[in-house]
Amino acid sequence: MSDDEIASLDGNWEKIQPADRAAFEFTLKLTRGPHLVNRSDVAALGKHFTPMQINEITQSVAGYNSTNRWTDTLNIPAEESGAFFRRTDQTKPNVELDSFLTPTSDLFAKQKSSLAPMKATDSARPPLEPFDGLAAHLKLVARRDPVLPLAPGDAEPAWVRLLKTFPVANKSKISVLQAAETKGKLDLRSKLLVAWTTARQDRAWYMLDLIAKRMAAAGIGMDELKRIDSNASTLSDKDRAVITLAQKMAVAPWTITDTTVAALRAHFSDFQVAEIVMHGCNAAFLDRVTETAQLPLENHAALRMP
Repeated sequence: MSDDEIASLDGNWEKIQPADRAAFEFTLKLTRGPHLVNRSDVAALGKHFTPMQINEITQSVAGYNSTNRWTDTLNIPAEESGAFFRRTDQTKPNVELDSFLTPTSDLFAKQKSSLAPMKATDSARPPLEPFDGLAAHLKLVARRDPVLPLAPGDAEPAWVRLLKTFPVANKSKISVLQAAETKGKLDLRSKLLVAWTTARQDRAWYMLDLIAKRMAAAGIGMDELKRIDSNASTLSDKDRAVITLAQKMAVAPWTITDTTVAALRAHFSDFQVAEIVMHGCNAAFLDRVTETAQLPLENHAALRMP
């Protein structure tokens, strides 16, 4: 792509083909406002793409949302020299690594990004639904019909069947996501705090129901879950640091600072901090793919309120 073609992606879509524009608009919405994505967005894409293509677009966008949160939260430096992209045999790469040094054309010299968040409110989410009303809301979506293809079979969770529509590409991803639930050096409670907080912010109802079941299995009762849901001041500093990071990673990852991470390092090793971030990245991916697909709830019995 030329410099001008790349610059046009930053919001100047007037000359973009309709199919590409539909994909770009969906990408922006799923990235900045996953809580707003619904069946109509999939239907709009369906005017230009097959269901499997929409599946691929969704998983690709969700994957980048995951990766970007990993690199940005952990302050991973950029490749200044481009050496990472160079071939080991020293032959010239297929891309021009120094193209960023060319002057910006007059057409885009003064363009302001309409995509990059310029202030915290650019991705502000509405207030969370009352905790005591969650059970009723989950009941409403429990029997919805999925709008994207799933791999056949009933023995595996729907999110696994959704990813298995690309059995080769997603084989290792499914294994990593499943292993993350039980492996690693991070305690189970902290993992669940990240997953719950992110699903709540993203309005990822399938994942929220799944996590509620995992919390119940871990011995976290309704009263304790309600405290977690509101990040209550009565929680430990350790819990609140985890929840705060998860909220920022979900809603406005660009607002995460060294101070945010330092609050975690007071309670966790650097390895564990990285693992907390990884769980936030996993949640960003799963929330987006499962909710776009409108997955129905499985054996819905979580969050039975008195």
